[in-house]
Amino acid sequence: MPTVTWRRTATVDPDAEYLLLASRLPLRSIANVPWFLRLTTSVVRQLERTDGLVGYSLRAQPFARSFWTLSAWTDARALAEFVHETPHLAVMAKLRPHMGPTRFTTWTAPGSALPMSWNVAIGHLNSPSARDRATASLTPHSTDHEPVYPDKEQPS
Repeated sequence: MPTVTWRRTATVDPDAEYLLLASRLPLRSIANVPWFLRLTTSVVRQLERTDGLVGYSLRAQPFARSFWTLSAWTDARALAEFVHETPHLAVMAKLRPHMGPTRFTTWTAPGSALPMSWNVAIGHLNSPSARDRATASLTPHSTDHEPVYPDKEQPS
């Protein structure tokens, strides 16, 4: 599955600061990949209609059981509202027992930096200090693990 290129959902002010979120969502079993994709389509539809989302991109390596998200938000409140609303909340609850160790990170960037590159996002995901901040503020289920690179096969 190819990368879903950056999809802008709002006008970007090049001088404004935006909150970016990057995540890695690994599945425990390749057998769950079709189910994961079906469930997450509702989350993508939710993204499309969420106030405060500026844009997003998705990456998938189904045979490596790994999926990534990258999104930009007007502020933390908008991101928190998305995370705690259905279908996102319900889908994450269903997926949690079938997920490997997830990783999330947030940082800010000016609108002039959007769309954010995946290389920058992966750098943030692999940064221990950024991971620590994000895992404390986003979810108690996030953990630190080895660096991830979405263009390379991951160890199982």
